[in-house]
Amino acid sequence: MLNSLDQVTDQAFGNEDEYVPNSWGAHKLRIIRTTSGDLFTVFISQGSDTQNRTWHLMHQAPGSSTWNELKQGNAGTEPINIIRGPHDEIHLFSWPGTQQEAHHFVSTNLGQSFSEEILSGQWSSDQGYSGASINPKGDIVFFQTGDDVPGIFYWTYYSPITNKWTFHTSQMDYRHTYAFFFPGNNNDLTMVGMRDVLRPTLHFPSASGFNYIFNEIRYFYISDVNNPVLQQLPITEVQPQNNDDADVTYLTDAYMDTQGRTHIIYSNLYDGVHHVIVDHGAIIKNVIQNVTAPNKVRIIQDAVGHFYLISMDDQGQTINIYPGTASDTDGTQLEAPIKLDISRFPGCTDDDFCHAPTFNVPRGGNPLSNYLDGTYGNHSNEYHFRINLRSNG
Repeated sequence: MLNSLDQVTDQAFGNEDEYVPNSWGAHKLRIIRTTSGDLFTVFISQGSDTQNRTWHLMHQAPGSSTWNELKQGNAGTEPINIIRGPHDEIHLFSWPGTQQEAHHFVSTNLGQSFSEEILSGQWSSDQGYSGASINPKGDIVFFQTGDDVPGIFYWTYYSPITNKWTFHTSQMDYRHTYAFFFPGNNNDLTMVGMRDVLRPTLHFPSASGFNYIFNEIRYFYISDVNNPVLQQLPITEVQPQNNDDADVTYLTDAYMDTQGRTHIIYSNLYDGVHHVIVDHGAIIKNVIQNVTAPNKVRIIQDAVGHFYLISMDDQGQTINIYPGTASDTDGTQLEAPIKLDISRFPGCTDDDFCHAPTFNVPRGGNPLSNYLDGTYGNHSNEYHFRINLRSNG
């Protein structure tokens, strides 16, 4: 059931063919809900230039449908990340001026005031594809990706026990971006990313236009963040059938479920949406799922652990919810979709200018709930929705 649908802003940066737009980045965390029911979301507006977009923190009070701005700042190039701490702390991360300087903002009073610190580390000078995640204990990881060859994760890890950040780098053969990070409960760290390099780097012919290619997805694991040794597991690699094929295996979501299994959702350009499950470092399932809008598919559980795949229709007129069947245990056996009408505030099909429904998820510090708050984008517009997952209509 769609409980609410409202507009956050019509001032988000989303001019066609001007990068990086507000909706860019399937891995970005955009919304949190506190225990008081307050909602906070972030977006970027145009700013002064491509290295100096402006971020905005928006607030909706419980029972209200109005969004008010609490704070703004220099985002750098890309959309910023927001996560919730165990005691309703609000954490924001930005890159002012895109100058290798990571800024961390923290509020302990529902956004009324913030402290700010610079996170030390040898960060990349490029855009970064940055993200952040947290676990229930309050361990936080903030990360960025580096150059194409070799690939590097730059990341810093916060422990609430020591109250300190520790910076690390982890290297792989090629760059893997749009990454999802999951700090575990035993000083471990799980990551999922898709390979993102120029076609000639992989000995493919150059494309006539966009020359980067995404055709491999990989799972990474570090058993001890204090002694980080990177383990890797290839999830898929698909050879392009045409010179201009770019999004061959497009990673749309990764999720850590209540049993510790990692769910990886990706769109194979040639045969549809795949749902891969990794358990204890091994692939235990790879199932093709029949869902709409293949590049916008997400996965979530409700408060009792039941699974749902959530996407849009192919025209952005409905949010489509695919509940797991009564016998489903992992989100791979789905019922027919429940279609929620959002035509009053439609989405659209583009991947970078119209972001997929993005929710308050556990890696963002939000406990599982039967009520799901989320946002989706359409160029300059950012919209909020609330869904009752346990309703049948």
